[in-house]
Amino acid sequence: MKFKIALAQVLASERKRDNLKRGVELIRTAFERGAELIVLPEQFMAYVPIDAPAARYVGLAEEVAGEFVSGLAAEARKRRVHVVAGILEKSGRKDKVYNTVVMIGPDGRVISTHRKLQLFDSFGFKESSRFEPASELEGAFKTGLGRMGMMTCYELRFPEMARILALQGAKVIIVPTAWLAGRMKEEHLHVLAKARALENTVFLAVASQTGRIFTGRSLVVDPFGVSICDAGEEEGLAVTEIDTDRVARVRKILPSLRHTRWDIY
Repeated sequence: MKFKIALAQVLASERKRDNLKRGVELIRTAFERGAELIVLPEQFMAYVPIDAPAARYVGLAEEVAGEFVSGLAAEARKRRVHVVAGILEKSGRKDKVYNTVVMIGPDGRVISTHRKLQLFDSFGFKESSRFEPASELEGAFKTGLGRMGMMTCYELRFPEMARILALQGAKVIIVPTAWLAGRMKEEHLHVLAKARALENTVFLAVASQTGRIFTGRSLVVDPFGVSICDAGEEEGLAVTEIDTDRVARVRKILPSLRHTRWDIY
């Protein structure tokens, strides 16, 4: 199956209303460019400064069925496209929220909800001071474009997650990020994305925030580890085509998943 995917490489505003308006515009533009799947980055709902108190996150957070996702869902339904977006979700705690990614189907319904499991307590940052980690992996799921899975940002550094999704049948793994800039960070993003795609022989698509403290460099990697899209560092909408039949062709010549020694590890 062939379809076009659009990576929205943008910088979220601190105002939810502005981000919702822009999200609707991005969905519309991506649709006009032929995309059937639009990926908005991690925490697209609202940018919150790293040093902001946890109460700021709690005050912005919504339920998955809240106004923000509902607004994106209405546009997804209108355009008959799939949409992925990063939100701040209420966790039931007064001091922490979930860092959540949702997949909305072309009927406007939420197909899958992935709450971030691996929190970014690295490079001097402590995401766990304001986010509640999920207790289980959502897993791969069916879409009109084939079976997919989702991960979030820092989770690229944990190969087990992508492997589980691939073993569950995902041919495409979507990774919204707000990848922080820093020494070697762009290199890390691309090396990790290529590794996760190649070792699991799947497509892997990263849509990152850019500007302020973020790297940009959104990309799509094919099952053979080939980067077929690199959005650079500026804001924009990068559109490329995915052919999920390539997964089978690559696995025919590179059957590494079938060669896994389950009797040993």
